[in-house]
Order: sequence, then C-alpha cells, then structure tokens
Amino acid sequence: MRLSVALLLAALLRFVLILWSFHQDSTSSIKYTDVDYTVFSDAARCLVRPSSSPDCTLATGPLASLPFFSKLGDPYARDTYRYTPLLAILTAPNTLLHPAFGKVLFSLADLLVGVLLHSLVRRRGVSSSKATLYVASIWLLNPIIANISTRGSAESVLGVFVVSVLALAERGRWNAAAVAFGLAVHFKIFPIIYGSSLLAAIGARKGGWITSAHIKFGLISFASFMALNGIMYGFWGEPFLEHTFLYHIHRLDHRHNFSPYFYSFYLSTSSNLPSVPWSSFIRHPLAAFIPQLGLSIALGFAFGAKDLAFAWLVQTLTFVTFNKVCTSQYFLWYLWFLPPVLPNLHITGRRGIVLIAAWVLSQALWLSQAFQLEMLAQPVYLRVWAAGVVFFGVNCWVIVEIVRGYRSADDQGVVEARVREEGKASAEGSRIGRAKAE
Repeated sequence: MRLSVALLLAALLRFVLILWSFHQDSTSSIKYTDVDYTVFSDAARCLVRPSSSPDCTLATGPLASLPFFSKLGDPYARDTYRYTPLLAILTAPNTLLHPAFGKVLFSLADLLVGVLLHSLVRRRGVSSSKATLYVASIWLLNPIIANISTRGSAESVLGVFVVSVLALAERGRWNAAAVAFGLAVHFKIFPIIYGSSLLAAIGARKGGWITSAHIKFGLISFASFMALNGIMYGFWGEPFLEHTFLYHIHRLDHRHNFSPYFYSFYLSTSSNLPSVPWSSFIRHPLAAFIPQLGLSIALGFAFGAKDLAFAWLVQTLTFVTFNKVCTSQYFLWYLWFLPPVLPNLHITGRRGIVLIAAWVLSQALWLSQAFQLEMLAQPVYLRVWAAGVVFFGVNCWVIVEIVRGYRSADDQGVVEARVREEGKASAEGSRIGRAKAE
C-alpha cells in the first residue's frame, strides 16, 4: 500500500466518523462527542466573544489592557478548562466558522503524525510499502485513534509537536528540535520527561555528558518554553499559571480511572477515614510523582543514547502506567513511537499475541467494573481499584517484555556477526573432522 492511499483512507474514515457524530449526538442520550470538546469550544467562545455569555469574562493579564486587546476574553472563565490558551486559539473557529472545526483540525493532525512516522520508519532502512503498513495499521487506520480524534480529543495536536521533536533530533537538527521541545512542553507538561533521553542522545553524538551542545539545547528549549509562557501570562495572568501548570501538580482526581491511585484519593475525601502516620504522605498528590518521574527519567538516560524512539516508547509507557490519573486517551501517547521501534522489536508472534491479549483482557476487566459503577450506580469502588491493580501489573509486564525484546541496530549487528563467526567456526570444525577421517 502507498502512503497516499493510506492517508486517503484515513481521511475518509475520519470524515465518516465526524458525520456520524452529528447523528449520534442529536439522536442518542449517549453522546459521541467527548465532554472535553465542549470544554474547548466553550473556552474558545469566551476567548473570542466574551460578551456572548454572562459566564465569560475579559482577560486580566497586563497586556490585555492595551487598546487592541481590550476585548480579548478569558478562556479560563470556562470551568474545568485546564489547558494552554493555545488550544482555545486553535479551536476559536468552532465559534467563528463551524462547531466541527476542531474535530477536522485534530483529524488533520492525525494525518500529519502519520506522515512524520512514515518518514521516521523509512530513515531506519525500512521499505516504503512496509513503513506504510506499520504506520497504517498502528496509527492511520486504527479505529481507536480515529475515534479519539473525531470525538474531539486534542492529543493528536500534541502528537504533531512531540513526533516533530523526535524527527528533528534524529536528523541532527538540534536547534529546531529544541524549539519544538519547548513548544511541546508548553502545550502539555508531560513531554518534559523526554529531556533525559535527549541529553543522553546529544552526549552520545557529541562525546560527553556536559558539552556546549547540551548547554545550547537546554538554553534554546527553555527560551522557547518561557517565551510562550511569557506571552500567555501577559494576556491571561495568574489564571494561566494556575490552570495550565499548577493545577496538575496538586490535582487530586478521585474519579474512577485505570490508576490504582484513584482509590486512595477517593478515600481521602472521606472525613471519617482514620489517620495513620504515613497516610497523609501516601495520599499527597506529589507522592505519585516519585516512582513515575524517577523511572521515566532513568529509562531516558539508559536508552536515549542508543535509540530515541525506543527510549520515548518505554518512558511513555512507564509514565502512563504510573500516572496518578490514567485514561484511555493517554494510551495513544505511546503509539506515536511504536512504528519506528517495530523493526528492532524481536518478540515472537505467540508471545506478542499473549501480551496483547493480556492487555486487552485486563482493560476489559476494568471496564466491566467501571460500567457497574458509572452506569448502574453500584458501589463497587474496591472492585474497580482491584481491576486497576491487575491492569497496572499487566502494563508493567508488557514494559519488561518490550525492553527484553528490543535490539538496537548496533546490537543486531553484533548478533549477526556472532552468528556468522559461529557458522564459520562450525564449518571449519567440520572440515578438519572430515580431513582427519580421511
């Protein structure tokens, strides 16, 4: 299959799903469109038309008082909008042009991620048709990915930024990669974990751990990140800092989700819960960051010098698995890195099927319990937590198996050379044995 054909089919799939979203949203009590999309759209409306609703307010940052920006609205007037104003700006045409603009934009971002991934796979010596097969099956024609974007999730926009950093870094364009890295971290803070693997990759190429290249990359990426923050703070002030960054640090999400942490957060909302000396530490929102960031950053240093794509895959798997909030849309974060890693992933077909089956079944187990809690209003919080623990264990197993099955290009070359040497030795031994027999 050609990449152009895969892109056309992927675009058609998303177009059909966007059309279907209008039908389901208007005829069913179960909406197709994600509630987050409504939040984006409302925030964008408050941004461009602050007088459209009494709930909307004007921006309060120091630059908002300038005459040209005096009618600029505040996206944070919309409750639960916890994102950079860039997202509200990108979805402003939802108000100005058509409510489905954001879904189209996110779908186009899906296609752009596919193009970038195809380029990454091709750089690893894979033929164009095989690279298209990898990207189409894992990303472009994956119905789950198409569903997430057409429901109104903006994760594909983040995917464009993150995969662009990877593509630029693998081409050695470190200055451009640094700018893109600052943008990615501004858009959503979690890509900061890739900093350790980027430093390791720079060190491997420049021959040292502290070089001028490290300093330059750090300064450029920090400047990019802070320039965006400065602009956003200038227009929206303290609400920007609180809702874009600080909220996610002290967030305690007691809503049920895949993370085993949810139950302790849920229990912490009970005033009748007995207190023990270590309970306040366990329930503290920062406690979850210790194993999560520690493992993610360490894996970056361990594998970044060998293969950035693989390092980012295992870092992201670990970050999502150990996150204090884990939802289905987070799973696509590590699918960005699977196509370029597949050529170096040596897992037998049978073992791969077992891993996939275990992951799917453990997720189905959790969903069955969550359905009883959410839809049937049954008090099964403990069972949801237990299913989350099972899912957590399966994810840890998958990470270990991926690390065990990975072979870098250098490792593969060593293995092949060893096999050739062993073959030569065996042939020489056979020749000597025949000579003695004669």
